[in-house]
Amino acid sequence: MAISSPVEALASPATAAAVAADILKDHSSAAMGLFSNMRTAAALIAGSLVPLGILGAPHVEKDDTKVVVFMKKTSIILGVTSLLSEVLAVTYSSIAINKLAEIPSPLTKTCSELIAKHYELAWIGTNVHFLLGLLGFGLIVGSKAYISNGPTIGRITIGWAVAAFLRALSTVNQGISMGHDAGTEMSSKFASNFGSLIWRYLRLVGRTSQGGMFAIGAILVAIYSLIETIRLLISEKDS
Repeated sequence: MAISSPVEALASPATAAAVAADILKDHSSAAMGLFSNMRTAAALIAGSLVPLGILGAPHVEKDDTKVVVFMKKTSIILGVTSLLSEVLAVTYSSIAINKLAEIPSPLTKTCSELIAKHYELAWIGTNVHFLLGLLGFGLIVGSKAYISNGPTIGRITIGWAVAAFLRALSTVNQGISMGHDAGTEMSSKFASNFGSLIWRYLRLVGRTSQGGMFAIGAILVAIYSLIETIRLLISEKDS
């Protein structure tokens, strides 16, 4: 059996305390920086969506083809939903930043641990809504040329928009699948891809909405709006 020297025995509690103090830190400033980065980007996209996707949304004309009518309907819906998605991203991130500043954060090994334990919904909600708004913004840009200049140029611009959309989605999935902090046992992986991240977000929203009148109302209105959106897009009517 190994025997420790008196010096080692006396030093071990202090050493353990020093190691613990070195590992557990206040990562609230780093977390605020992450949320702030997302908030700034979401606000920039939201500002661009107002003139492009809403004020500049095309109106359905009587002589429009079915394809153009569908794209015009989709364009305004994408403009509104993408803008509101970015607004939600700004809301989630702003509230999280305020709470990180107002409430003392517990000491954690990593920033990701702090977020995972105390700000998971805010972080996932910020990312999901920012990415949805960003992807919608890209599709709006591609569809505008089709509506304005006809199918010849439109097919090219739509092609580029779809290619960028898929490339962005692939990059997002790669980023989401990465998540282990080097040298630690803490994983910051919240999901394996964008689809599973959305599903995790919906589950968190459902879990935290129990007993909240406004939260439940938001879910019900969102479901109604989704049903009406589908009905509008498959309808033969122009408006």
